[in-house]
Amino acid sequence: MSAAHVLLILTLLADGQMSAAFVNTPSAEQCAARGEAIGAVLRKGGANVQQMRCIPSALRFARFSHADAQTAPRHTYTLSYSDTTLELQPRADLATCQALLEQAGALPAADTLCVTSTQTLDPS
Repeated sequence: MSAAHVLLILTLLADGQMSAAFVNTPSAEQCAARGEAIGAVLRKGGANVQQMRCIPSALRFARFSHADAQTAPRHTYTLSYSDTTLELQPRADLATCQALLEQAGALPAADTLCVTSTQTLDPS
């Protein structure tokens, strides 16, 4: 049986902030297929996509809504990821997130960063 995968989509917003979107999929194959389809739409729409990656993960996310994307509240997270792990820690705001990374002595790295998202973790 295939492991569930999350498609992680990182885009750079006009204000310079990194935005994260998450798509839950039941397998690596379906994640890759969704990534190709979504990537084509994002490129056509001119989104500044920094990275798209399928990661095995049991994390579940509330569905992304295009209709609400502009007006939905944005949540701040510390995001850590690799080819095999995806971790998300809610933060009060971007300043707090950045301060915590600096306090921990985290070197600027592509695999640990502060992001905002309109999505939340699904507790179910």
